[in-house]
Amino acid sequence: MFGEHTESQVTLSMPLHFISTKIVLWSTIVTPIFKFALQLSPITTALENQLYRRHHKGSKMVLFGIGTLMRSSVLAAIVIGSMVFPYFQYIVALVGSSMTIAICMIFPCIFYLKLFWHHLKLRSIILISILVFFGMIVATCGTIVALQGLVDSKRNHTS
Repeated sequence: MFGEHTESQVTLSMPLHFISTKIVLWSTIVTPIFKFALQLSPITTALENQLYRRHHKGSKMVLFGIGTLMRSSVLAAIVIGSMVFPYFQYIVALVGSSMTIAICMIFPCIFYLKLFWHHLKLRSIILISILVFFGMIVATCGTIVALQGLVDSKRNHTS
């Protein structure tokens, strides 16, 4: 469709001397890093809340330093886990397919319905319910595909 000289990855087909190409390439690199940090945020926030409750009389700078160290440790543990476990990418895909759809699509719709049930018209309730149903189908399909990838890679690795 785009010609014979098009590479498999779109970014490889872009001319290197343009500044826009550099912006696109760096965005492609940086986006997953920030996304991963945002997905870890609820875990580290819960750990920090427990830390602050137990040591609420401690110095703010010490608590900040411990919180930063804790966030870095959680990230380092996941990086080490990805290097140690050969199928870590499929595990992340499995968690991502189920949790990302749940967090981004299913839970907001359900919470909105719960909060504003009495103020919504019937067609809005039906539309939001369809979105929840569609989100569940997408999460289920993504989870099945990730599980198949894990099983296939394990089967290919052992044989």
